[in-house]
Amino acid sequence: MKNRIAVATDFSQNSLIAISKALYLAKKSKSTLDVVHIVEHSIFHDPKQSKRTGKEALAKFILEHFPNPEVVIQEFCYVGSIVKGICKHIKERECKLLCVGSAGENHHLTEILLGSTAKQIVKKSQIPVLVTKNESLPDYINAFSPTDFSNNSLKLAKVTKKLFDNIKITFYHMINRPFEIRLGHYGADDEQISKYNKSAEEKAKEQSKKFLKELDKNNVNMVLDSGILTYTRLLSVAESKNSSLVVLPTSGKVSFFALDVLEHSNLDVLICKF
Repeated sequence: MKNRIAVATDFSQNSLIAISKALYLAKKSKSTLDVVHIVEHSIFHDPKQSKRTGKEALAKFILEHFPNPEVVIQEFCYVGSIVKGICKHIKERECKLLCVGSAGENHHLTEILLGSTAKQIVKKSQIPVLVTKNESLPDYINAFSPTDFSNNSLKLAKVTKKLFDNIKITFYHMINRPFEIRLGHYGADDEQISKYNKSAEEKAKEQSKKFLKELDKNNVNMVLDSGILTYTRLLSVAESKNSSLVVLPTSGKVSFFALDVLEHSNLDVLICKF
């Protein structure tokens, strides 16, 4: 893996924000930056001419908006599928992080991240994907990550800390408590239901302690909650903790709502595949 960050652009305002953040992160981590533009293939256009036009537009875009980048920038233009083109590039160039805007004005990135191809880019990307959701500088001091205490959650924490120096991670675990009415249907009385809930809470506390022992205690903490894990609840707690980044794995118990979190989050989102 090279000390290199990649950022995708379609020249939209949101991709401009993504490039700005990628530049900031590259400078902070002393990385180089690949700016990638994909021209979708069309039977009505000559691929060579499309690539030439795309390269010229990319060079003009970078020069206009980032005349003095302070980091080494390399520009790349391809003709073909957006998802395949981006994933091929980051693999061949051994990038450590991919940055993308939350939506492009021509809807290309919208389709990638919020439509049917969203799962494809997340599954095919072999590196973490940072989705920019606001214009704030990416001084990621406080990250927020749902956890099921799995090894993937531990890996995710270590990847996040490697990407962003001195970041503090608040883990969020939802204790699974069946509805009391459901337990009642199975013949449980109030005392049994209370014991069950207390047992679930104690188990979660023990798992939490064991989980945090694997990480730097000075920069991690745990929030235990009970109920049903939803993106609205998760984002509400994340904002209450003054988080600047939501970190999600693409496997495990939290992966099914990752796209809902991505779509509705006002915070930047880092997605990692395991």
